[in-house]
Amino acid sequence: MPTPSYILSIISFSARPQTEILAFDNFIDYIDSQDESERQANMKMNNKPQIGITIDHFKGIKPPQLLKIVNRLGLEFVEITESVFEDLTEMKKNLGNIQTGFHLPNLHDAGYDFSDRKHQPDIRRLIGLINTHHQQLNINYCLSHPPEGKHNKSDFESASHYLLENLQQLKPPVLIENVQNISESQFRQFYSLAREKMGEHLLGQCFDAAHYLLSGNDPLEFVNRADGEVKCFHLSDCKANLDAHLPFGRGGELPIEEILSAIKQTGFQGYINLELLPRSMQDVKPLIDSYLQVVRTFNCVKFITTKFRLIFYSSLIKKYIKGAFLN
Repeated sequence: MPTPSYILSIISFSARPQTEILAFDNFIDYIDSQDESERQANMKMNNKPQIGITIDHFKGIKPPQLLKIVNRLGLEFVEITESVFEDLTEMKKNLGNIQTGFHLPNLHDAGYDFSDRKHQPDIRRLIGLINTHHQQLNINYCLSHPPEGKHNKSDFESASHYLLENLQQLKPPVLIENVQNISESQFRQFYSLAREKMGEHLLGQCFDAAHYLLSGNDPLEFVNRADGEVKCFHLSDCKANLDAHLPFGRGGELPIEEILSAIKQTGFQGYINLELLPRSMQDVKPLIDSYLQVVRTFNCVKFITTKFRLIFYSSLIKKYIKGAFLN
């Protein structure tokens, strides 16, 4: 693939004496416009995965602020949560053409999910918000876990039917994600029921590699035999007994290089989302490096442009992230 002209412009620009760099902001705007053209071309070609990260509250940084940062870095995709509705105006303003997936509430993070009848008012409210704003928020899918916290068969079956009733009311199509505390056979049974009840409204499966590993299974083996039902991958590193959402290379157990290579070999063209949780400033660079590692695997041109953007916007990123850890 030929090198885009604006990359050559960046190299030429970077080589100029400092005194000649008089229109830095205009040049950044030029990069933005050219990279936006590249972003739109990639989406139309639809021959590479869309790679993103989860946008949610991060210490003192609100989702719209995080979205502004990742937009500057040229991300084409992010996964969002119900926190986006806290400041919908700013979210829409900063979103631009970034495509999104919507991770529905789950028991671990929100204390309830769409299978919990006691939270029916919350469920109804969120369904209404998603259906009203899904186009403005560029939502490509809604993602749900199977029912969690149901320890006997009858409770699980009842919760499954209630969950599917709610998922069918969503306008965006739905992905179902495997979770750590549900066996593979139980997940397949639930997924088959979801396909039966939802038909084409079920877009497919989200495969969470860390969840699968923590369930005692081999995620690499799964990727090698994965079929067309898998439309999204969730990637993060984990400890031996903890879904820690670690950046890659921080002492985790997931064989990430082998998994990325296997995904590439399948010709995958769906979504890859990084669910990473930095716990200190020392985790921020590994988080960015994790994203770059995935991008480099699937899109070398995108990797180069993102590296240049990191140079230009490093001070902005440090300002927001450092402030978050100080608060």
